[in-house]
Formats: sequence, structure tokens, C-alpha cells
Amino acid sequence: MFMSFARQLFVYCLLVLFFPLQGLSQRMKNDKTGPPRKNEIRVNLFTGLLGLPELNYERLLNDNSGLGLAASVGLENKELMATRAIILPYYRMYFGKGYASGFFIEGNMGLSFEQQPQYDWSIWPRPPVQYKSGVYYGLGSAIGVKLENRNRLIGEVFLGGGRLFGDSYDGGYLRMGVCLGGRW
Repeated sequence: MFMSFARQLFVYCLLVLFFPLQGLSQRMKNDKTGPPRKNEIRVNLFTGLLGLPELNYERLLNDNSGLGLAASVGLENKELMATRAIILPYYRMYFGKGYASGFFIEGNMGLSFEQQPQYDWSIWPRPPVQYKSGVYYGLGSAIGVKLENRNRLIGEVFLGGGRLFGDSYDGGYLRMGVCLGGRW
């Protein structure tokens, strides 16, 4: 009788100890089997080195497309860089096997805030430089590759550009970057 009671107690203790683990294991999900995460935020490391850091937000519409917004602010002195800020809404089509990853093409619309230097070379000695502020819009495109690891970290490389309309100082914008971010 005593051995039987000891065995029953042992089995009962095992059930009490391992039953909660069984319940927890049912609630944990493998990231790849759960519903797709549709929001991304990325930082462009390349443009940050150039003095025009860029932050990207993208909402994934389905497994092969997404809408996003990139915003950059010029940190350099306005004598060195006419562009003070850029806002770029974009649409991307993905051609990879994963959910919104792999090779992509992008169509974007640029909104550039510039302060253009106005030099008057007819006066000597040269007067202080005057700046003309303006907002310019344009259209552009880019191509690139987006990669995602198991932890939902995103890496991306892209290259493109666009043409600004009006009398913009730069005449266009460069869309280039090496981005790191995450998906949630």
C-alpha cells in the first residue's frame, strides 16, 4: 500500500509541476507561423553619415506590397546643404518569396524643403549671402532588396532618385540607403 501511495504521490507531483508548462507551451507562438506583422520602422544609416538622417515607416498591405513614408532632416549648415528636409511617401512592390521581402521596386513622390543661397556677384565687397526658401515637389523611383531574419529584424539596401519640379536649387533628390529596423 505504501509503495502504491508513493507512486501516486510522485505521479501527482509530476502532473502538478509539468501541467503549467504544457499550458504555457500552447500559448507560445513561433514567429513565422503567427499572423504577419504589418508595420515596419527603419533608420537609414547611409544618409545619416551624409548629414541627412532618414527615418522610414512602412505599412505592409499584403505579402507583395506596402505603403510608406520617409522623412529626412538636414543637419549640416545651410551653406553646405540647400536641402533642409525631405518627406517621401512611397509605394513598393515586392518580388521575393517571404512576406514583403526580397527584391522590390518603388515609386515615390518627394516634397523637399530648401533654402537656396542667392549670391550677388555684381557688388564688391561681397555682401552677406541671402537665402530663398522654397518647397518643391517631384516624382521618383528606386530599386532595392529587403531581407528579414527570424527575429523580425529588417535589413535593406536601395538606390534611386527623383526629379523636383520648379526652380529647385538641386533639381532632384537622391534615394539611396542602407537601412536597419524592425517589424511589429
